[in-house]
Amino acid sequence: MSSDHGERTLLDKFAPDRQFVLTEHLVIEAPAAVTFAAVEHLRGGNPESPTLRVLTRTRVVPARPRQQGPAFEEILRGAPWVSLGERPGREIAFGAAGRFWTPLPIWHEITADGFAHYQRPRSGTIALSFAVLPYQRRQSLLTFETRMCVADPVSRRWAELHWHSIKPAARTVARQLLHAVNDEATGGRRYARN
Repeated sequence: MSSDHGERTLLDKFAPDRQFVLTEHLVIEAPAAVTFAAVEHLRGGNPESPTLRVLTRTRVVPARPRQQGPAFEEILRGAPWVSLGERPGREIAFGAAGRFWTPLPIWHEITADGFAHYQRPRSGTIALSFAVLPYQRRQSLLTFETRMCVADPVSRRWAELHWHSIKPAARTVARQLLHAVNDEATGGRRYARN
């Protein structure tokens, strides 16, 4: 996603390779500043945040190994996220690295500085962002975007199979996150298109 002024987004900077992408948008009946404040509750880990409650209502991580990789919401809950940066009032991005498409994910420590150049074999990166743009009068456009990138071809094939198996459910989780931010920003009012 490019910004409205043609400048690069944080995901363009930290995750320019778009091997596996999920993007969802929602028009919110609140000014951009109010919507972004609701997004910022994610960073603080506020347990009262409706957005974080979406993730805690999802499936429980199994106690024994399974045949497939983790679901998208399990990746969101379990990854050791690092802040990749923020454009105040506009965008916030997070990233994690490891082998997240296997039945037992392996996560690697990473810094924001090392994220864009991460090339560890049999591993990849996952970046996500929330971006808020002003939209019409007293509304905002909220975008949730996820980008996954895997360096080596063999692992990329396994990651691709995993991504295609979780993408439909990931889209649902992304929409739930957007609606949870909407509920926090508007007190539960939903925007209905004619």
